[in-house]
Amino acid sequence: MNPSPEWYRPPAQILADLGIQEPADIDIEAIAEDCAATIRYQPLSGCAARIMGYKDRAIITIDKDCYRPRQRFSGGHELGHWMRDRGQVAFQCADKSFDQEWSADNPETRANRFASDLLLPGKMFRRYAHQKPPTFDSVQELAEIFCTSLTATAIRLVEYGELPAMLICNGPEKREWYVPNGDLRNKLWPELRPGTGSIAYSLLNGHGKSFSPRDVGAGEWVNDRNAHNYWVREDSRLLSNGIVLTLLWWKDETQLIDIDNAIEEQGSWRSDFRRE
Repeated sequence: MNPSPEWYRPPAQILADLGIQEPADIDIEAIAEDCAATIRYQPLSGCAARIMGYKDRAIITIDKDCYRPRQRFSGGHELGHWMRDRGQVAFQCADKSFDQEWSADNPETRANRFASDLLLPGKMFRRYAHQKPPTFDSVQELAEIFCTSLTATAIRLVEYGELPAMLICNGPEKREWYVPNGDLRNKLWPELRPGTGSIAYSLLNGHGKSFSPRDVGAGEWVNDRNAHNYWVREDSRLLSNGIVLTLLWWKDETQLIDIDNAIEEQGSWRSDFRRE
């Protein structure tokens, strides 16, 4: 599929065309109309939202019983299908599409990314997220400002925040996806499942419903031979569908500094070797 069909406009262009500069001005219904789609709210069974298109117009139907942030994200998600996948079969999107489709290269993930860029535009989000720690208290505060879901807002805080952090989504049976920020990319990778000493392990196994953020051994989370020597701040939340979202924050950056030093030493050794 051509990722940029003739009718496609990226979210940043849509917002600029409409003169939107503040979160309160991101009116998903008006934005949809500008993109030749009408949003309506009705009871839905078996899905959270759906879209039907005919020629150059579309109808997006959203479950009227969903909470407002989910409705807005559903609207942005379906609009992403309309802008990218027009002419294909109609889409019906369940709740799991919005929480679990964030890493694979498929239409649902691309629609999620479109919605995130539309409702949480990077430049605007950075301004509000400046110096906020990567915790769910920060996520909740930002989610209320932008009227967006916890998952989408947490991803944005990790991607656009200024502190070394990672967001991990674990389902009841397997890890669904993870998002590192630039400080961690290509340095640390999460284990397939959280360790028994993690908050997420307790939540996934029904040993509690909520916990305060706390420091846990980095070895509970990351696949690194020296991880047992370091600590990471964990904040985990149990969602209604059994998914556990975890924010990891390297508040003590000793592990990252040691990794950088090791990479630098290895690079210097290789340079010396090549010169010989």
